Amino acid sequence: MADGTAAELRGAGGAKGTGGVGSAIDETAAQCLKAVRQFADMVLRHGRDVYGSKRTPLLVDGLHVDTLEPATWRKDGETWVLSNLANQQHFFRTLDGLSALTEEPAYRDVAVTATRYGFDHLQDPNGMLYWGGHVAYDLAGERLVMERHNQELKAHYPYYQLMWQVDPVATKQMLEASWEGHILDWSNLDMNRHGRYEVAFERAWQHEYAGGPVFFVGKGLTFCNTGSDLIYAAGLLHHFTGETPPLEWAKRMAHRYVETRNQKTGLGGYQYSRIENDRAAVQFGPEFGARALEGTILDKGHATLRYGVFCTAELLLGEILGHAAGQPGEDFVRWAADDLAAYARHAYDTESNRFRAMFSDGTGLSPGDIKRPGYYKRLADFSPWAPEPIHLWAYAIAFRLTRDPIHWQMVVRIARGLGLAELDELGAQNNPGNLDEAAGMSVRASQDTAHDDPHTLLALLDLHHATGDSSFLELAARVAGNLLNARFQKGFFLPSADHVFARVGALEPLALLRFVAAARGADGAVPAAWPADPYFQAPHDGLGRSRDTEIIYGRRRSDRGVT
Repeated sequence: MADGTAAELRGAGGAKGTGGVGSAIDETAAQCLKAVRQFADMVLRHGRDVYGSKRTPLLVDGLHVDTLEPATWRKDGETWVLSNLANQQHFFRTLDGLSALTEEPAYRDVAVTATRYGFDHLQDPNGMLYWGGHVAYDLAGERLVMERHNQELKAHYPYYQLMWQVDPVATKQMLEASWEGHILDWSNLDMNRHGRYEVAFERAWQHEYAGGPVFFVGKGLTFCNTGSDLIYAAGLLHHFTGETPPLEWAKRMAHRYVETRNQKTGLGGYQYSRIENDRAAVQFGPEFGARALEGTILDKGHATLRYGVFCTAELLLGEILGHAAGQPGEDFVRWAADDLAAYARHAYDTESNRFRAMFSDGTGLSPGDIKRPGYYKRLADFSPWAPEPIHLWAYAIAFRLTRDPIHWQMVVRIARGLGLAELDELGAQNNPGNLDEAAGMSVRASQDTAHDDPHTLLALLDLHHATGDSSFLELAARVAGNLLNARFQKGFFLPSADHVFARVGALEPLALLRFVAAARGADGAVPAAWPADPYFQAPHDGLGRSRDTEIIYGRRRSDRGVT
């Protein structure tokens, strides 16, 4: 198949043609499906394992869009051809959805075969896979390569549904081992973001839980991005098996983050424990006293993970488990929705359309409060920041599942800030379900937007699902067309035409397939997208400790010395 380019797809931006709105949506959906198929074909043609003495069904993590050479890592004079199953889960969902929409099973078969190989050859005896933030497989050297021999999953959200279909026994062992490997003290759920390989586990879920106060001094760091992956894993294991203990432990961990909420504001923290010399206390304690803890500080980076990524994942999990009264997912949806409502009330400034850095008790923070060197270095993280597309998606899902007016208000305000809508006073007509009356606001979609973010596209699909309003699908078609024009380059999806390496596990193609399915009235045909941002991190020759998201997939042609 010929390589796809933005020029080939020009005009697919959802503009109304002679056939009217419906035909424009259908045309854009057809162009999206064509582009995603071209992308998958490019990866399967150039990204297969051809590097060592034996051929595996594994894929490279990324490709140079001009040379079609694989993404590599240099350490201690060696060059690794990276293949990390944890970083390819968006692609496996894309392949599964592509097979469903095209009725060609070969795409899904690639994901199935690679997953099966992972279970057969890349699974530790204790059950965990060799993957994640610090461990990858070198296709050229046919060996594991790493920063450290531990599993680190931070908001990776693997495609466990496919894994369960491939091998339920191995998947169950893996999900249980992830908990056993990360939990340091089951009595209070102290945990480490690094899961231990080569340690035997025999007591899955058979532990005593006492709870106790949060912000206890622990041995690990209970980051919410690691916690959300563990909650997701245990929740899905309950979904697969019907067994109660995994669900109980998932709710216990999720509730630990609820327990971090400040009684006055309802704002919860990024973690529920602390280390002996808490880094926020050391840096901010002299001015702010006991309120200064890592678990109470909401700068841009930590707040976005807590109220963007974590809440989105919790809502999606609750929906899978069933969120009606009395269903297993009810608590997850309620906790996430309450978190987002508190964040809207206390951290968001309506006038400026900005979130503010603060402690969870509402005490504000600014760049000037960084008075000494320490863990918190980025001044921008303490300056007010505009909501991002991940926030729009989180509030859109929350509104769809709860119908709470405060979530609708945030959807409208964030959409206006992103150039997706115009804000009117109460009184506009024909808003489905009287959403404007419920929220005291109304929204008019702006079909002229140049926005092209995949999280925004997913949010618009959720709003279409929530309201039945075709204008959201029309706007989704516009954003999907913009995405094709801006990000589909030489058969790959890139943040911009200036970038040189394409991630196999990009979110864009999956988001486009979700749009295609919605346009066809077949939402369930394509796997759900998750707010994952996978990465590989290790020392790199000449660069020090680095992440592939920055030094490989962040590389631009305009960077000095880059070709």
